[in-house]
Amino acid sequence: MKKIVFNVAVLLGSTAMIAQSNSSSVDQIGASNAVDVLQIGDLNYSSIDQEGDSNSSEVIQGNDFFFSSNGLVSQSQIGDKNSAYAQHEETDNVIFQIQNGNGNTASVVQNELSFGGGNYGDQEQVGNGNSAGIIQNGISNSAIQYQVGDANTSTAEQDGSVNNSDTYQLGSFNTASVLQVGDFNFGLQFQTGDANTVNLEQWGTDNLSYQDQQGTGNTALSIQGSSAYSSRGGRVDQLQIGDENYAYAQHEEDNNTVQQVQVGNANSASADQNLFAFGGENVIYQEQEGGGNIATASQNGSINNATQVQVGDENSAAAGQEGDGNLLYQAQFGESNVATSVQGSFFTSREGLVQQIQEGNSNDAYARHEEDNNIISQEQYGNMNSAYVTQNLATFGGDNVALQYQEGESNIAQASQEGISNIVYHYQSGFENIAFSTQDGIGNVSDIYSSGDLNIAEDLQLGTDNSTYVTQVGTSQRSTIIQSGALNDATVTQVNF
Repeated sequence: MKKIVFNVAVLLGSTAMIAQSNSSSVDQIGASNAVDVLQIGDLNYSSIDQEGDSNSSEVIQGNDFFFSSNGLVSQSQIGDKNSAYAQHEETDNVIFQIQNGNGNTASVVQNELSFGGGNYGDQEQVGNGNSAGIIQNGISNSAIQYQVGDANTSTAEQDGSVNNSDTYQLGSFNTASVLQVGDFNFGLQFQTGDANTVNLEQWGTDNLSYQDQQGTGNTALSIQGSSAYSSRGGRVDQLQIGDENYAYAQHEEDNNTVQQVQVGNANSASADQNLFAFGGENVIYQEQEGGGNIATASQNGSINNATQVQVGDENSAAAGQEGDGNLLYQAQFGESNVATSVQGSFFTSREGLVQQIQEGNSNDAYARHEEDNNIISQEQYGNMNSAYVTQNLATFGGDNVALQYQEGESNIAQASQEGISNIVYHYQSGFENIAFSTQDGIGNVSDIYSSGDLNIAEDLQLGTDNSTYVTQVGTSQRSTIIQSGALNDATVTQVNF
């Protein structure tokens, strides 16, 4: 067995004087390699190359108490049971670790619980049992992790501000995880194939993250803010292209944004923002193309906005949004569509508006609302349509409007609006039409027009400027209208062929 141990502080004598600018270089080829290097001071340099057999390597640059700035460590291991570790203290240190083949593990620890920063850790692992580490404290640190094949895992932890972490994993049993605690941090993670998972948590203000996964068992998760609150400038982007996708993003307050795009297979996406209030300028956008789509979103307070688009297969979408500038648009194009939107609950909603469009198959849509400038529009074009609206949910007022339009098959549409400037239009074209409207008080109008098949229409409007027009053109028409007080007016025209 060949073992080389360099302890530079000892080689220089056991005095209290610590040398500056130490340098160490070790090459080992074959058999039961091990190296251990300790350097204390500044401007230290250590280079270790190991090729073949039971490699291990360790370097610690600094202590007795601290020392280690502008140090450089390079560790390269090619083949067999690799492991490598390098430490560091203080500022502007650099560590490179390269492992190519067999039992890889690598670790980097820089700044050991603070003072300084400006450290850089770079890890590259090319095949077999990969794992990698990196923990950095302080400001302006960078961690780069690159793994190409086999049982990859990768973790980076950064505690401080203005830190950067990039992780690239290309194939095999990928997992990657980053935790950044502090402000103005950036995390970037790419995974290309196999059993991907990615996880990124950022606690602090003005952090950014982007995650990209291409194929197989994808999952992605990103949380910006907590242990208790903060996030501030927010933003999360997650893109996943194929296989068993799932993505989730969280957020706490201020300038939140989440964007998630998933293209194929068993999609699901979820997002949340203020996590039970205080305000942010929320936006959520989620788009999913094909597969087992489901998407949900939830935003608590401030300038909300949410858009969810799902194109094909077992769609479902739901949303939330409790208070302030709400607006939502959900569109689903084919197959088992369902869409639900509730903007406000136990009051709040404020500037409202929901629109839900679904093109074909087992449509259903429901939208709710509490007060102020409510509007709901629901369009559904073909198959098992149903649509349902409700607005103030037992009064206080809003400028209600609800428009529902459904084209063909088992149509039903309902609406119920309580107080202030109510209007409802339903238009339904063919098959088993039914429409109800119930409005409680003030500017009521309800206009129902059904074109063909088993039409029924009903209206009940209880107070103030009531009006109702119903026109039904073909087959088993029927209409019931009840209006109670103020300027009632009712017109019903039913034609049959």
